[in-house]
Amino acid sequence: MILAHPHLVYTRSKLVVEDGAIQRSWLVSLAVAAAVVGAAIVVSAVVNPLFGRYVHWDWMAGLAPTLYVIAVVALRRRWV
Repeated sequence: MILAHPHLVYTRSKLVVEDGAIQRSWLVSLAVAAAVVGAAIVVSAVVNPLFGRYVHWDWMAGLAPTLYVIAVVALRRRWV
C-alpha cells in the first residue's frame, strides 16, 4: 500500500507539487549544490587573506561536505 501526501499529485512518474512545480532531479540538485559550495570555498579562500586572515582548512574539510549534503537535500525538496 502506497500512502500519498494530500498536497502531492503523481503523474507520468513525475512528482508534481500542488502549485504545479516539478520536483528537481538528483542530478540537478547535486550539480547546483556543488557549484554553490565550490563558489563559497573560492570566495572564502580569496577574501579572507585580504583581511589578514587565512582559511582554516581543517574546518572546511568537515564543513564543506556537510553543507554540500544539506544543500543537495534542500534543493531536491525545493526548500530553496
